[in-house]
Amino acid sequence: MFKKESLYINVLKNDNQLKIDHRKFSNNLILETNSSNFICEDDILPADIAQKLNSSQEDTDFTYISTLLLSDTTSLVPKELSSKIKDCEIAKFNLEYDIAVLKTTLFETKNFFVKTGIDFIYSAFHIMNLYVEKNICRNEFLALIYNDKAYILILNSAGIIIDNKIMDLPTYQSVKGTHFYEDDLEAQKLFNEIYYFELNTIIQNCLSDFYSNHKNTFVEKVTLLYSLKQLDSSDIEKLSTELFLKVDYLPINIDEEIFELAKDIRNQKSFISPRKKRKKRDFKYLYFIIFLIVLIAGLYKFYTLLDIEVLKEKFSTKQEDFIATNNSLLLPDHVNLNDRIEKEIKAIFNTIADGISIDRFKLNKNSLEMELFSKDEENLALMRPLLISVFENSKVESVEKGKKQDFKALVLAKDFKNFNTNYRNFDKEYLNDEMMSNERVLEQLKIFLPENAIIRYLGEQQKDFLQYNYIVNILVKEPKEFFTLIENLNSELYSININYPINMIKKENIIEIEFNLDFNQEKQEK
Repeated sequence: MFKKESLYINVLKNDNQLKIDHRKFSNNLILETNSSNFICEDDILPADIAQKLNSSQEDTDFTYISTLLLSDTTSLVPKELSSKIKDCEIAKFNLEYDIAVLKTTLFETKNFFVKTGIDFIYSAFHIMNLYVEKNICRNEFLALIYNDKAYILILNSAGIIIDNKIMDLPTYQSVKGTHFYEDDLEAQKLFNEIYYFELNTIIQNCLSDFYSNHKNTFVEKVTLLYSLKQLDSSDIEKLSTELFLKVDYLPINIDEEIFELAKDIRNQKSFISPRKKRKKRDFKYLYFIIFLIVLIAGLYKFYTLLDIEVLKEKFSTKQEDFIATNNSLLLPDHVNLNDRIEKEIKAIFNTIADGISIDRFKLNKNSLEMELFSKDEENLALMRPLLISVFENSKVESVEKGKKQDFKALVLAKDFKNFNTNYRNFDKEYLNDEMMSNERVLEQLKIFLPENAIIRYLGEQQKDFLQYNYIVNILVKEPKEFFTLIENLNSELYSININYPINMIKKENIIEIEFNLDFNQEKQEK
């Protein structure tokens, strides 16, 4: 059959250096990769480079050009506040935050690619968020060092980002130019010393500012991600000693991360939408299609002359059948059902104060049971009024009487309050396939669910529609992976909804989540 090829091009500008990476795919398999570097001091992509990129776009219909902001003025904004920000463009970031960039900054980057067009524009913070999604980051100071800047995130014990900054770092040219060294070795040595001092100062100042505003979170680790290595192992050991913290210094492939962001169509976070791709016409197939149309028209005319009334009757019957079975309203609105559950869980998680972690979580349709670990009584006291805002009835108590610190606690709650009625709805048309057997549904679920998912079939229910019921067990590093799964299910054109009970159990560095899942489909008339 027809082969679909796509080409992804990363164009990254760093001072006067321009790095271009190509990666060509055919049906999601990599065909070829190549990389090149150029000198570029202009504010617009030079004509010779633009011509090469345009030539690549002419050769491959589905070509996507991606880049990072030329000057990054981004900041993370809580989702409930992002709609109120002016003079900025807003893009998705994660479950808690959107990311904002000045419109002037975004225009500068788009204008750089005016000769070629641009499909995806990201911030360095997007690269960091990918790292956070793939790794366990708790009570951590995380910095990406790229393009003479330090992009900084600080995460709490739940792995949630609670602070972010962008800080400037010294450049080699500025140090060499300021101190007038003729010897390049001496200039490099001086730069290394200044660079280390500035980086150390930035980390200490950021931590000091952070502690002045966040009393209940303590950073236990510093992770520095770099695309160009500047520090050696002795520098890292020295930095760890001076900060009294564990310090990891890890390489990161910026191009690889951008390729991953650009190819993730379901969870697109770019500041702009990709350009529409128009496939060039292949006239061989056009002539073939015209021939088929003429042939079909001739056959239709022939059979019409033989028995036009019989054909009319059959056509009428088929059309009535189509209308009867093409009714998505018969199926449960899976987006609405999933959104309700997601908002309930997030509302519960928002009651967890600093110093408290969840060991076991069980949510039924209108009740909650949680086993907690609390560092002290004060943290538990902060949680009680938050639970009251979510449930009509709630009870929080220690199960280790007499212990004031590092004890286990139990939460029992029931009767959700009407805390949020703004639920999302499915606004498309459900796929109206032929009736799917349990075996076929299981194959579909294996595509939608994580690779580690264990699926058990419970049975079926005959309602106005046919419903298959399953129990699903998955392993995740963070609850946000469960929310991502819900978002992916919401994007499907099948009615698939999460159902109660929902159980989460913490096991060392992973969380085991078990939940019911319903697959709904229309009954087919026999």
